[in-house]
Amino acid sequence: MENDLNVVLAEIRTELNRQREEIAFLRSMALERFAAPAHASTRPKPCLPDPEKFGGNTHKFDTWLPSIRAKLQVDGAAIGDSTAQFYYVYLNLESQVQAIVLPQLSLDSAAPLDHNTILDQLSRVYNNPNKVQEAEDRLYALKQGTDSLHTYIAKFERTLYEARGQSWPDSNKISTFRNGLNSTLRNRLSQQLTLPRSYTEFVQVMQQLAARTSMPSGSTPNPTPVQILPRHHSTNHHNPIDVSQINSINVLDVAPDPLPTSPRLEHFVTRIRAPEFTPKERALFRKQNKCVRCGSPHHWVKQCNLSPHSGMVDAPILAGIEFAKTRSLRSSSPSITEEELERIDREGLGTILDGRYLDERIELAAEATDAWHLAETQFESEI
Repeated sequence: MENDLNVVLAEIRTELNRQREEIAFLRSMALERFAAPAHASTRPKPCLPDPEKFGGNTHKFDTWLPSIRAKLQVDGAAIGDSTAQFYYVYLNLESQVQAIVLPQLSLDSAAPLDHNTILDQLSRVYNNPNKVQEAEDRLYALKQGTDSLHTYIAKFERTLYEARGQSWPDSNKISTFRNGLNSTLRNRLSQQLTLPRSYTEFVQVMQQLAARTSMPSGSTPNPTPVQILPRHHSTNHHNPIDVSQINSINVLDVAPDPLPTSPRLEHFVTRIRAPEFTPKERALFRKQNKCVRCGSPHHWVKQCNLSPHSGMVDAPILAGIEFAKTRSLRSSSPSITEEELERIDREGLGTILDGRYLDERIELAAEATDAWHLAETQFESEI
């Protein structure tokens, strides 16, 4: 009985040993199967795209050299060893540039290849030692002109870094930046009471000032067509300066604002200004027998109810027009009382125009009557 038990235990031990050997064999097979793919995946994948091949353009060398150095620094392990990196740089050159570094390939093959030898040789050939000084000259001569402020800032920032001026004091940057602005922005800048001394904050202030302008720099407003209703010539006799007898002016089919009812403005009406037209467009209007001021086919410029496009008039000019207007009123409007004429002479047109005085820059308010057109023509002929 005891012998039978020993035999059974021996068989069990034998089976356990066999299973251990089988497990060890299967484990070794699994390790061999996964060993090759694991070894192949140790090389990392490239992160940066391949730079454009350098064709020998001197202006592009300054951008190609940092690109190829960044590629070798980031993806050097993905490219391979030093020999692979050497040929990678060589193959990123056009044929005419490869001919320059070709003697390096004929060196002793036992010597290790280094890609820096190619880059150093190309730097000696294509690098401009005076590029910093030339960039400074371009920076001092840079002008905004008709460019937008965003375009000017982009050009200024690029030229500033080419001149290595990012380490300059902020006062020097601001002075150089300010000298290149156009006259419009410089005038708006001179109206500011305080200005930041930091270059970054100064640029932000300039962007805010440029955004407040009604029209971007260098742009021209498109002519807006103005439709003017023909005048209704009544046979009834009426006061030539009675504004109630004047037909309304329709601009883009929008009803005009009601005329002021103040007694001080009873003899005057503010005229809408004509849009801006180019000389070629005015010449075309003249050939088509249209008004050269607004382009209407219903009247000529003498009968136009719109003011000229020129925006503002100074006080001395306005005072002269007031004098001519007063003379015309006396000669053509006998219905105006002497008290009213004395009030015009005493208070002046600036006081009549809604309480604003002549020392202000105010928009010209004119009387839309034939008498006013005559006075305006007489005054222009005198000056």
